Amino acid sequence: MEFFLQGLDHQIWSIIEEGDFLVTNEKDKWTEDDKNKISLNCKAKSILCCALSKKEFNRISACKSAMEMWEKLSITYEGTDKVKDTRIDILVTQY
Repeated sequence: MEFFLQGLDHQIWSIIEEGDFLVTNEKDKWTEDDKNKISLNCKAKSILCCALSKKEFNRISACKSAMEMWEKLSITYEGTDKVKDTRIDILVTQY
């Protein structure tokens, strides 16, 4: 997914990892740069939503940012760091 998003626009992956680009100007005073930032924020959320099934979409539909969506999906499918460490310990023990 990281490579796919970077292929579309390298800044989209930054939005997912670090959070939405912030625009401090009021809407009627947006510059072209502000509009581009808003557009990239929307693209990141849209791409994630389009890549998901209806069940997965329902899981993240309340999220406000692409970063929040990604974190929720990551925890759902990969687990927390503690869960990952436990899985590694179990596999090492089994080996």
